[in-house]
Amino acid sequence: MAENLATRASRVHRTLCLPIAEEAYLHVVHDPAAFRRWIDDRFRETPELFPEDFARGYELKDGRMSVKRRLPIRRVLTRDNVAYSVRPSFLMPSLAARTADVEGPLFLRKFAVPFWALARVFGHDPMYWYRLECGLGRFSVVGTTVRRADLPEHLLADEHHQTLDGQKVYIATTVGSGCVLGAEPAASAGTDDLKDAYAVYKKEAHDIVPEYAPKTVNTDGWKGTKAAWKLLFEHVVILQCFLHAWLKVRDRGKHLKDRFAEVSRRVWEAYHAPDRRCFGQRIRSLRDWAKGNLNGVVL
Repeated sequence: MAENLATRASRVHRTLCLPIAEEAYLHVVHDPAAFRRWIDDRFRETPELFPEDFARGYELKDGRMSVKRRLPIRRVLTRDNVAYSVRPSFLMPSLAARTADVEGPLFLRKFAVPFWALARVFGHDPMYWYRLECGLGRFSVVGTTVRRADLPEHLLADEHHQTLDGQKVYIATTVGSGCVLGAEPAASAGTDDLKDAYAVYKKEAHDIVPEYAPKTVNTDGWKGTKAAWKLLFEHVVILQCFLHAWLKVRDRGKHLKDRFAEVSRRVWEAYHAPDRRCFGQRIRSLRDWAKGNLNGVVL
């Protein structure tokens, strides 16, 4: 399953990242028999971290000393004659750092702390922290974050506008249960390009649960986004983001001037309904009020 999960990579030389503490790793890496037992145990526990043909057998290939971390790194060779470096989990991709040393600074990226600020407080240079963050995106987002937990049934999807080599691109982002599950660039905001971008999440999710299909996906109402998700998951229910719905009300209610404050209050009052039934009642009440007090209301 590794071609579709955590070991998927575009380079010829590939890496198996396996969980182990540093002290235990140093104990087994110099003992070929112990090293092989450790790999076999990890394969039985987490087969999704290994290449698809790994069950056919492998052999220990060679080893080297990492100049960056001063740690020995060994390689294995599968029956298909493909070599994989075995990277212990306490090291970051490309052996750039120990995870314990950079976990705190990278956590701050959740709050949009800029790279130059990380460099000033924690050392190195801004590009060092930028490369560490980019390195996390080389693998299957779903395959490396979701294993025993259930995939969320309710998702949110949106496109982040970004530039790549001076050209505008769109990062098709999928989130659910407080976790980023997918982020793939799309050349345009059209249905076809967005479908291909969001399909990466679908493929990675199906690697975990082949029959997986979300029940709902919340979007900002963009036609291309809605059409892409309907093509990927035929029975998914498309929900429009309430904020974007309110923004449309605001844009179309500019002529109301002072009276718009009352419209806004009633709209957000509906949003803060404690449950689905109350929300429906407040929306119907809002519609009846609008029909009686506003002109040009579209039902």
